[in-house]
Amino acid sequence: GSYFSDARLRRRLTSGSGPEGGGMKFSRVWAMPSPWTFTIPPIAAFLSRHGVGNGLWVDPFAGQNSPAAIRNDLRPDSVAEYHLPASVAAQIEGPFDGMLFDPPYSPRQIAECYSSAGLKCGVEETQSGRLYRLVRENLGHKIKTGGKVLSFGWSTVGMGDGWEIKEIMLVCHGGAHNDTICMAEEKKQGELLWPSRRSTRETTR
Repeated sequence: GSYFSDARLRRRLTSGSGPEGGGMKFSRVWAMPSPWTFTIPPIAAFLSRHGVGNGLWVDPFAGQNSPAAIRNDLRPDSVAEYHLPASVAAQIEGPFDGMLFDPPYSPRQIAECYSSAGLKCGVEETQSGRLYRLVRENLGHKIKTGGKVLSFGWSTVGMGDGWEIKEIMLVCHGGAHNDTICMAEEKKQGELLWPSRRSTRETTR
């Protein structure tokens, strides 16, 4: 049976065949958890079918197993090209064909990332919503029209106006583990993110 009671919603979620066939693809799979997201087999396949490795991709939270060409990681001993706090990732020059957005999923995980890099972490740094917004705003406008952002985490907030969701895949890890939500979005126009918010701020200054 389906978890969706509205037949129209079910048709919308499952219409087409995903990125190639039109509509938005929705699926649920199972896989063992791993601290390195991109090594999980169905997620590795998700990256492949959305063209990661073709063109110039950026990853502001790279870790140790990112396939992106331009990588950023706080730890100075990592293999990344940049070692910046992700909130100031605007310093990374574009344009890009796509972005991998796999941030720490909780304030505790953010604190652990800072600690592993030997850095102090205050209340401001652990505000995950603020961090996600800054990174999306700083790098989203550097993605080419037609480019993609692949997001991983515990929500489907996404990139905002001007982006179309192409696929959502839930990866169940069993037991008490949270699912990993994988979302692919495509940039449909060359605007900055959340124009209504930006215009509101500008008019109230």
